[in-house]
Amino acid sequence: MPDPAAPEHALPPILRIHHVGVVVRDAALAADTYERGLGLARLAVEERPGAWRVAFMDAGDTRLELIEPLDPTSSFAEALRRRGEGAHHVALEVADLGRAIAALEARGVALLDRQPRRQAGSVLSVFLDPRGTGGTLIELVQQIRSGA
Repeated sequence: MPDPAAPEHALPPILRIHHVGVVVRDAALAADTYERGLGLARLAVEERPGAWRVAFMDAGDTRLELIEPLDPTSSFAEALRRRGEGAHHVALEVADLGRAIAALEARGVALLDRQPRRQAGSVLSVFLDPRGTGGTLIELVQQIRSGA
């Protein structure tokens, strides 16, 4: 097993809370509610047909992602069935996702994804297993640079 204390396994710093994912039944309706009730500005809406629709809300130094599952077999849909609408995950931004994955694996932190995936909002991401994070689903994200 690699030495987690070795310099090559140092975790890159967390840059910021990138977003908080909130699973909702209807992203447009939820965005309207957040706009009217909290005064948050809607930044954009993205959809991956058959998978999800996401409304991005400006929340100061971070944002909320209001996630409407379109695939009834997805983890988002399952969370909605089990717990109802509400917080789903916290996303932390790192500058080097590949380095973060290697460091986490060297430390024995369980990942739900080992291969980064392109997600809404022009990010690559992986999710950490919530059994190893005190029950919180954590997503690590890295911004995709223009032209990448």
